Amino acid sequence: MDTYIVKYEGETLEIDFYPRESIEALKGRIRLGNEKLNKAWDDICKMDHNSQQWKDEFQRWHIANIRLSAYCRQLTGMGFSGCLYIDNKGVKYKKCLEPLGCRVCPSSISYWEAELMSLEGESKEENGNAR
Repeated sequence: MDTYIVKYEGETLEIDFYPRESIEALKGRIRLGNEKLNKAWDDICKMDHNSQQWKDEFQRWHIANIRLSAYCRQLTGMGFSGCLYIDNKGVKYKKCLEPLGCRVCPSSISYWEAELMSLEGESKEENGNAR
């Protein structure tokens, strides 16, 4: 597979270049990357924030975010601008804001905004302040 280079703060990241016919594989890689980054974030949050381990793991997590963002840019460059979590029937099966959502998102539609606004409405209803 061909690769290209992304540079970030002295780091040189080699990124696999996916050909157009591999769009489904790229979408799968991004979904898996989102899951791995969310799991790693949970682990990082449990660490002592003053430790060297926390600093090292946070840096690794940040670099992984940059790498995943590069894959997401490839996907949008191929013309994909939808949610990665919509099934064949057009039903969105994963929320943007629960539990941590996507680290990277190619969607041109801001699903997270609608979710956030619905949460705000739910909160007002729970407090008896619904309009």
